[in-house]
Amino acid sequence: MRKSIQDITLLGIFSGVIILMALVPQLGFIQIGFIALTIIHIPVLIGGYFGGKRVAIGLGLAFGLASFSQALIRPVTPVDLLFQNPLISVLPRFLFGSLLALLTLRLKPFKSEYLNIPLVFALATLAHTVFVLGSFYVFSPFFNPLREFTDAVGGFLPFLWSVIVANGIFEILAAVLLAAPIAVRVKDALRLD
Repeated sequence: MRKSIQDITLLGIFSGVIILMALVPQLGFIQIGFIALTIIHIPVLIGGYFGGKRVAIGLGLAFGLASFSQALIRPVTPVDLLFQNPLISVLPRFLFGSLLALLTLRLKPFKSEYLNIPLVFALATLAHTVFVLGSFYVFSPFFNPLREFTDAVGGFLPFLWSVIVANGIFEILAAVLLAAPIAVRVKDALRLD
């Protein structure tokens, strides 16, 4: 019973943070030209890490629904129109939450959580970038400019690599340098094991 109440509380608090970050312009999705740098994944990482499987998946789903609703309410660039497809906005974030739960439970190469937390956050964030870009490619067959662009740069893998370098590295750094220290402090404050 106590675990269920804790899960509902974590899910509610962090979902509220996700919704706030999605609704306030330039807070969760920092728009720079056609690319949006995403830091809205930080509450998913922190809440999902401590909440376990159900909370991580729920927060990933909240992230996806927030992205979907933002694309419907306030599309800024033509790329935002792609996020009006739930297979592009919701599915990758659901998979992100699921992978975060799996990594949190299974990936413990170090004896210290102070090293495991940044590793899990970095890998989950990298996977998030791959999931979103992969869904662009798979679920937007009628979005010809993306296909033409990926063909012009030598295919999807070079395109994926260029976005990871331009955008994904920033998001990974945010996960490691912002989210991980916050998670460590939360763990210490709550004496979570």
